[in-house]
Amino acid sequence: MYFNRATTLALCLVMSIATLAQKSREPKVKFGDIKPEEFTKDYSSLDSAAEAVYLYEAGSVKHEGNSHGWFSVIYKVHRRILLTSKNSFDDLSTVKINLYESGTAKEKIENLQAATYNLEDGKVVQTKVDKNSIFKDKDGDYEVVKFTFPNIKEGSIIEYTYTTNSPFYQHIPSWAFQGGYPELWSEFTIEQPQFFEFVVLNQGYLNPVIDTTSITKDNFNVLIPNSTGASRTVNFSSGVVKHTWAFKDIPALKEESFVTTLDNHVERLEFQFSAERFPNQEPKTYLHNWYETVDQLMKDEDFGAGLNKENGWLKDDVKTAVNGETDPVNKAKKIYEYVRDNYTCTENSARYLSQPPKKTAQSKKGNVVDINMLLITMLRMAGYTADPVLLSTRGHGKTYDMYPIMSRFNYLIARLNIDDKQYLLDASDPVLGFGHLSGSCYNGNARVIASMPSLINLEADSLKESAITSFFVTNDGDGKLTGSYKTVFGAVGSENMREKMKKTNKEEYFKDIKKAYPFEVNLSNTAIDSLDQKEMPVSVQYDVSFHADEDIIYFSPMMTADAYKQNPFKAAQRFYPVEIPYCIDEVYILNMEIPAGYKVDELPKPARVSLNGGEGMFEYLIQAGGNGIQLRCRTKLNKATFEPEDYETLRSFFAFIVEKQNEQIVFKKM
Repeated sequence: MYFNRATTLALCLVMSIATLAQKSREPKVKFGDIKPEEFTKDYSSLDSAAEAVYLYEAGSVKHEGNSHGWFSVIYKVHRRILLTSKNSFDDLSTVKINLYESGTAKEKIENLQAATYNLEDGKVVQTKVDKNSIFKDKDGDYEVVKFTFPNIKEGSIIEYTYTTNSPFYQHIPSWAFQGGYPELWSEFTIEQPQFFEFVVLNQGYLNPVIDTTSITKDNFNVLIPNSTGASRTVNFSSGVVKHTWAFKDIPALKEESFVTTLDNHVERLEFQFSAERFPNQEPKTYLHNWYETVDQLMKDEDFGAGLNKENGWLKDDVKTAVNGETDPVNKAKKIYEYVRDNYTCTENSARYLSQPPKKTAQSKKGNVVDINMLLITMLRMAGYTADPVLLSTRGHGKTYDMYPIMSRFNYLIARLNIDDKQYLLDASDPVLGFGHLSGSCYNGNARVIASMPSLINLEADSLKESAITSFFVTNDGDGKLTGSYKTVFGAVGSENMREKMKKTNKEEYFKDIKKAYPFEVNLSNTAIDSLDQKEMPVSVQYDVSFHADEDIIYFSPMMTADAYKQNPFKAAQRFYPVEIPYCIDEVYILNMEIPAGYKVDELPKPARVSLNGGEGMFEYLIQAGGNGIQLRCRTKLNKATFEPEDYETLRSFFAFIVEKQNEQIVFKKM
């Protein structure tokens, strides 16, 4: 079962914690000690298609006193990987280690060892990575240590280990137990002195085989330099919390359909520095609550400080936008449309202003924060209650509700309140209507940046797309059939159509529709309505004609793109949720005259199935009567997110839909 939780790692909180269940022993792995059976063992039960297998992976972190008068983070890594296919070489043959630098403070690498192993005539042959083959590059604030394993081939084992020494004592590297390849064993240990507190952020779906906590004592030696160049040593002991997590036989995370981002589902630990608590000193808190964070943000010139200023330079813009409108909702719409239609978004992933608001107003462009903060400012000047809302888009990952970790956010929208009704606005996206958000915003809870920093639920389950398609087919003589086709999209589909038509034109769009038919057709009276009326649903319509004069006609009643051509869920099993962007309610209606001179030889059978009770339904109601055929097909999902245990049922549900929607009517000449 998925978890995404936070715990505080500190002596004061774990004194009463007993060691948790230990279900498996840690393997004893020493660098360079490779057994021949590691090359020949069958790992297919873990993943028969794996192009590489992590045989062992371990990381550990602890704090040590340093010679600069404070503490360093000592981070050790050891990995051993079997390369079963050359397709893994590009990913795994070169290792890059990033070392952060800030001013004179630098992370350093120590004890780097790396080697390739091959099994030759039953013996393990080692080829070490030569020190002259280890290179260093600069990438912004990082020094990048890079090396490539020599003599690799299919079946090679590669192994490396290193230690980093970091003066940035508040930063502990995150640890992922899971990645793009299956792993036999992955473990991580942290030893934390009682005077530092970290919040441990856990996420994942797997159950650890080791999850233990113990408390020991350790001695710390800190060298404190003085102005004369000499140093004095401070020695003291402290309680240390040791926590070890380990996972065994870990499946690879693979790209599947309907995933926000795989990063949401990696079995992982992250650490957020929260406090220092030294004896006889006032505690220092570094991880603030949301009330404190909102206060800081609203005083920050790069965020909300400008909202509390007079901003008289915007009065003319507000007056122009409102244009005399007095109705509260319509006036707000006018301001929203003014910003949306006159400003260009240059960056749709941001959490701070990129420039002063006045420059945004002058240049008529800015990032998503620039534009929506300007909208909020104008709404406030017009007398409305409007506030910023921070969120994380679907491709950026989930946020943690409890802690204001700003790196987790990458988008800002506006919340507007009128007569106790809430409107969520995004003027950075030119295809959105008033009160609508892009589907990418529906990624869990968003946070209102106001005196009451409440949560707004933006789960995909709360977004629905309803679309209705009608197709009327009649005889036109001489073996010719003509049809009138129309689809009316809901809000999501309309926004998707507007986005699509920004990248193509009407002629190309209908050319693709024509190609989607399984036989030659002619299209006429083509139209796409309401592309520019953002509050209205977009509709697509056209007339179609085609010949039907064979002895036997095989006719697919859902021959266009309205049918599912294949099951979107191909994998036999899935280890993380299905995250459909929104709930759906799709209706397809066909009224068709039987072709002149033909009779119905075969007709699909009606069907109605439900998914997990009320979570979804599919109905296919078809009948032939008189000289016509009527079909009503409806696909409905009442929820958008399905847990791994529901995957098999969902996959079977869509397999039935695909089969049913691709059945044919058989007409036979009389």
